[in-house]
Amino acid sequence: MNEAVEQERRSPPPRLSPERVAYWYFRLNGFLQIENFVVHPKLNGGQRTDADLIGVRFPFRAERLIDDPDDLMQDDADRLQLLNDRADIVIAEIKTGLCALNGPWTNEEHQNIHRVLAAIGSLPAYLIDEASNALYADASFDRPDYPRIRLILVGREPDPAIAEKYAGITQLTWAEILSFIWQRFQRYWKQKKQVEQWDQVGRHLKDLVRRTSEEDFIASTIGLMGVLANKPEPTD
Repeated sequence: MNEAVEQERRSPPPRLSPERVAYWYFRLNGFLQIENFVVHPKLNGGQRTDADLIGVRFPFRAERLIDDPDDLMQDDADRLQLLNDRADIVIAEIKTGLCALNGPWTNEEHQNIHRVLAAIGSLPAYLIDEASNALYADASFDRPDYPRIRLILVGREPDPAIAEKYAGITQLTWAEILSFIWQRFQRYWKQKKQVEQWDQVGRHLKDLVRRTSEEDFIASTIGLMGVLANKPEPTD
């Protein structure tokens, strides 16, 4: 590795994109992802909305199964309420402030969720109405014969009002996400040693874990993301 590349690796980016940090959390938990998924208008005009991340995780996901089945990497199963019998599809909304659900995902008349479900193709057409209604009402569609589909919010802290309104919603804090990332990289540092192909955010997170305690890692990363201390973000 030449000196310029080494310097770039060791120099922290001026700011970390919260969306990219969330991407790495979901990636480390086995989710295959589409970023900035756009819901297009019916005719001309601007986009209706976009999802920060859409991810799918398959039920038999196992990292290190072939190399060391006695030491599988343990995903964040409790916080993410992961399944082991069906595919799990998430629509993630990422905030630096209080967890929030943007208006386009709550307005049933606009049918944005209908369009997302049709576009990703995880359900037959006759189930789109049922699944969309479940997501608008509870933030989760969960039928045994089909993939579970749900909304996940990421932010500085959970919103109690959202938790009360949507029975199936999952809210994750940055502290929880970063704690998992630190522990994953700390435990499997050697197995993830050669990561030159990762983007700058992924490399920075891994390198920082090596040099800091968990507490300092969380504080440093939150600072670079510009996570808001008090004021909630406006929703769209």
